[in-house]
Amino acid sequence: MTNYLFKISELSRYKQLVKKLCNTKHAIILNSKDDLLLDAVANLVVMQGECTEKSKPCFTCSNCQKILDGNAVDVQTFGKQKSIVVEDSETIVERSHVLPLEFYKKYFLLYNFENATAQAQNKLLKIIEEPRDFDKYIILTKNIDAVLQTIKSRTEVFDLPRFDAEELKKICDFNVGEGKKICFATQYADGNLTTLNNILENAEFGEIYSLCREILTNMINSGMVLEFSSQIAKHKDNIEMFFEILSVLYRDIISVKLGKQNLVQNKEILSELLVLSNGISERACLKILDEIQSARRSLKLNANFFGTIDNLLLKILEIKHYESGRG
Repeated sequence: MTNYLFKISELSRYKQLVKKLCNTKHAIILNSKDDLLLDAVANLVVMQGECTEKSKPCFTCSNCQKILDGNAVDVQTFGKQKSIVVEDSETIVERSHVLPLEFYKKYFLLYNFENATAQAQNKLLKIIEEPRDFDKYIILTKNIDAVLQTIKSRTEVFDLPRFDAEELKKICDFNVGEGKKICFATQYADGNLTTLNNILENAEFGEIYSLCREILTNMINSGMVLEFSSQIAKHKDNIEMFFEILSVLYRDIISVKLGKQNLVQNKEILSELLVLSNGISERACLKILDEIQSARRSLKLNANFFGTIDNLLLKILEIKHYESGRG
């Protein structure tokens, strides 16, 4: 996490955002679908406020180190392990009366606030409305609509910007030879660092990506459907990843077919997409994307796994052959 924090702090627009958040009023809400981004920004705000060096945050002073190690007594966290309930709010209210011991301010980081009960949220209204000079409340949520309006009206709300593909590549670490995997993973993550982190930690990602490429290039007759279906079944627990990777490849092929290479975020895979686009039309890609969505819906309704996958692969073959025959 420390590495993510440092690299995010080096991105110019997030550096500016953290400075702005540090100078806001006593209570702020950070809204994002990205857990890692929420956690990083919250901690960077605390470090920005309490770092003892001129260039903030420095990551090396004793204050920064305490925050990074989770040993800062003036940083109180709630909601990480379980949803915030009334008892937690009562604890927060009680601790809000205590002066900071080490820092200029005392920070309350309230995680997963969308899961906090309405009663727990209501219990916090008074201290948020009538704060002490030394308290700062940082509320983190993935669903701003689940936060009571009375809470929102007493805070400043910030929708955190998503990362672009280049920013994600700067943040994540990868070994020599993994460039192509990272390029596709950042596109698949769609600006979400948590999703990217889960992809890179998933040992099956590379295998599923290769399998999808094989389906596009080497599945040429119905006799191959059973073999490909068996390979897909090995990744049954990651079937959503399979569907999404396959969909991303077909969407990118459409962009290439239309001459809109600028829509492909990761230019490093353009040459590969040009190869994959041979022998398939834009119309066929659109129809196949519809079939992928149909297979997704079927499995969510508990349809037979093998029957659904076999049908999808046969439909892909049928569409490719029909469209090539028309062309």
